[in-house]
Amino acid sequence: MSVSHDRTIDDDPYGNPELAEDDELADLDEFLRVCAELTGFDVPELRATGMAHEHHRTTLAHRVRDEHALVHLWYVGAWPGEAPSSARAHDQGLVWRTFRAGPPGAAAPGDGSRAEAPRAGEQR
Repeated sequence: MSVSHDRTIDDDPYGNPELAEDDELADLDEFLRVCAELTGFDVPELRATGMAHEHHRTTLAHRVRDEHALVHLWYVGAWPGEAPSSARAHDQGLVWRTFRAGPPGAAAPGDGSRAEAPRAGEQR
């Protein structure tokens, strides 16, 4: 599947109705369907990250559609070569769900979590 799409510099992803007609990912539902296929997470899982609208806006702001960039955006929370669009984008990256871990420093481990030594077999 290719989602490459070149746009001109003058295109406005939010105010130009002609762009919305020409851009295959302009529709949020279609964007999520494509991203679900690319990432291996289903649409409800992508929506559950809370990043669907922000990632959709990020995608529309870039001239070229690239499936590798879309996967990178969802997993890392940033368009390739750019900083994450927000701390939340980084913290909600699919990479953390894949590893079944939380992003370092994003959430407190919980009250009393350090009161006892790790259970046998757990490595730190």
